[in-house]
Amino acid sequence: MPRNSTILLIEEHPIMAEMIRHLIALRKPLFKVLSSENTEDALAILKREPVHLVISGLHFSPSQENYAFLAVLNGWNPPIPIIVISETRVNEMPLMAGGITVLQKPIEVEVLIELIDTMTSAAQESVLNGVTLENFLQMLEQESKTCTLRIISGYQVGHMYLKDGRLIGSKTGTLHQKAAALAILAWPNCTINISEGCQIEPTMNHAIHSLLVEWCIYKDETKAPKTALAG
Repeated sequence: MPRNSTILLIEEHPIMAEMIRHLIALRKPLFKVLSSENTEDALAILKREPVHLVISGLHFSPSQENYAFLAVLNGWNPPIPIIVISETRVNEMPLMAGGITVLQKPIEVEVLIELIDTMTSAAQESVLNGVTLENFLQMLEQESKTCTLRIISGYQVGHMYLKDGRLIGSKTGTLHQKAAALAILAWPNCTINISEGCQIEPTMNHAIHSLLVEWCIYKDETKAPKTALAG
């Protein structure tokens, strides 16, 4: 089962706030939506409750107060992804580092829902550094874990899906299944992001130890020196 997520909706117009709440309740019934009409109340909520995503419909006036509020949110610890729904064009908004995504009105419902899915999932991931992917996979197999791994190496991103300690899916770029898993294992300096549960239909059913044996053989073969052909 997916984790429940908590969304903080900051919207001063009741009709727009109700529309977004209704949409989330319809498409994501397990999600909890907290509402605020202003930045002061929003900060109070953030200080007392864990929030996985902020959706802000704040209007941006020349006073820049709302820009300052977004800057505060953008530096929140732990980080919270932010979706801004605005009438202001993206190229007219000040540049801010971090996880702020701007949707210009009128919003497309499917785009908003996809962003909610992606950003709440990422917000609930645990990040693992300093452990090799091979060793971590062995541990997951031994403990018969069910989880989703998002592996990042530079600009490369891949996914591995485990159920009861077995690999039931993997993908990166145009590669899928075992080919994707072997490619991911070759990446240097990986960051491993772990989220509970695995919500895909199985496309493979592979034992981790067998995959790692294949990877070791492949790795040894690629390191073996080429022998010159006799003339």
